[in-house]
Amino acid sequence: MVGEVCGALSGGALAIGLLYGQDEGEAVTHLTEQFMHRFAERNGAVRCSDIIGFNIGSIETVADFNSIKGLLMFGMRGGKKMCNKIVRGAVETLLEELEEWES
Repeated sequence: MVGEVCGALSGGALAIGLLYGQDEGEAVTHLTEQFMHRFAERNGAVRCSDIIGFNIGSIETVADFNSIKGLLMFGMRGGKKMCNKIVRGAVETLLEELEEWES
């Protein structure tokens, strides 16, 4: 399902689970929730389509004007560079959360 939870957020949650999931139980749930909350604050949402303003999976035909318009707007806002910035921010947020949690 394209356009749902941002892949950068999902990846961060998976990393938390890989690092601490087997040993920490409820603490990992809290850490993941904190990461998700900070991610949402930083990006204004957790869903890809809400963050970038366009559901990438919505183009079904070339004649779908609204989808094409959304894709053009996404490109004008920086397209892939926008996603790169979101991923970089997610990694920074995750590292900050892990540092705070471990201290």
